[in-house]
Amino acid sequence: MRSLLLTEGTYPYVRGGVSTWCHLLISGLSEVEFTIFALVGNPSSSVEYVAPPNVARTIALPLWGHERMSEYSGADLRSEGRRDPRALREEFVPLFAAFLDEIVRGMESAQPQRLVDAIGGIYTYFRRHDYDWTMRREEVWNVTLAQFRASAWHDRFMSALEAIELTRSFYRYLAPLAIEIPSSDIVHSSAAGLCGLVAIAAKSALGFPVVLTEHGVYLRERVLELARAGFPFSDRSIKKNLFSAIARATYAVADIIAPVCSYNATWERFYGVPEERILVIYNGVDETRFDDRNYRPERPTVTAMVRIDPLKDLETLVASAPFVRDRFPDVVFDIWGPVHDEAYNVRVLDLVRVLGLEECVRFRGSTSDPASAYAGASVVALSSISEGFPYSVIEAMMCAKPVVATDVGGAREAIGDCGTVVPPKRPQRLAEALCDLLARPEEAAALGKMARERALELFTLNGCLANYRALYDEVGSAVSRGAAT
Repeated sequence: MRSLLLTEGTYPYVRGGVSTWCHLLISGLSEVEFTIFALVGNPSSSVEYVAPPNVARTIALPLWGHERMSEYSGADLRSEGRRDPRALREEFVPLFAAFLDEIVRGMESAQPQRLVDAIGGIYTYFRRHDYDWTMRREEVWNVTLAQFRASAWHDRFMSALEAIELTRSFYRYLAPLAIEIPSSDIVHSSAAGLCGLVAIAAKSALGFPVVLTEHGVYLRERVLELARAGFPFSDRSIKKNLFSAIARATYAVADIIAPVCSYNATWERFYGVPEERILVIYNGVDETRFDDRNYRPERPTVTAMVRIDPLKDLETLVASAPFVRDRFPDVVFDIWGPVHDEAYNVRVLDLVRVLGLEECVRFRGSTSDPASAYAGASVVALSSISEGFPYSVIEAMMCAKPVVATDVGGAREAIGDCGTVVPPKRPQRLAEALCDLLARPEEAAALGKMARERALELFTLNGCLANYRALYDEVGSAVSRGAAT
């Protein structure tokens, strides 16, 4: 079986939960031949994972860092390169107008199948026609501006500069449709985002079956990102509508949507996905690697295993430390993980200095032995503002450590009665929960033992892989039966 695995800003170029899931999936399903189609930020992105032997190849498409698709050196940028003004007017412009119309009108009145058809048609068009030439033509600018002006709000408030920048963004966002999709038995998307464009085109234009695994809720995280970035309202509105429209279209083409937790499934139901196409498959970890070492540190130790990124909201964790230190003067906060956002890292370090926590909060960097890092914890903390089904939570549970986590994504679902959840962005509430467990070490240890039992029942790697193997077999068999009839 051949699987085309679609990633965006994650595997194999960035470490984190989604990348961990990708690597475990590929390594565990050794009988499946994988091709990785990775959307990356720029051409200089470096590989963080050694590809397992069943990876046939990796297609890496930078969305930024180049001005023309002709600078992309991959062998998959295949088309006849035609520059036909008539085909542009008669084929591409109507398809692009439909695409834009679905975005501008917003998710409340969008028609996902119309967008699916438009994306499939655009992909087919680019099999014959030059991407750069098409996207830079005056006709494309004119139809884009006409669609923006069709909205009374954008017609009145969107500046010419904003319209130009949005048009440039579409040039980059649609770039995945310029790449020829490899023949596959299953297209497996790791997000309902820009990488989902490939899944939509694969289903619409080529008839390939599609599986979608949602980790965090892509749309929610993009909306949070847009709000932080401070873009003008028209820019935020169009991009929010773009991401919501692509999410709905990805849901529409997926044969099975396999969210990593039931929390994510509530979003999919909200978008109209029928129950029979939703199959929750929890993430899993290796219980032999993440084991119970029966170790308690001499000093009270709060451990966090995170990448340093705004979504992880380490500022809340750091801001909780003074409250915990007031009660436990020798407490230490050990933060393990890579720096994903340099500017945010500076903010966190500045907060540590402002609060006088240099001796209390320790940044330990990346580790190749996370189980030992968990073993050194009295309690494991997660302070994120958005999550899917966090590996750091189930890894800590498998290591028999009690967890305090913010009530986001599937954290509550994972922890059950074996830890504590608190509201996000509430440092004092987080501190109170941490102090409660640090003050009762025997009960905290017993809670950790319960957590491991829960993880062994629900979150093992073998169980996770068995579910995906069965899913691949089911989707592949359904396609084979359909072809036979």
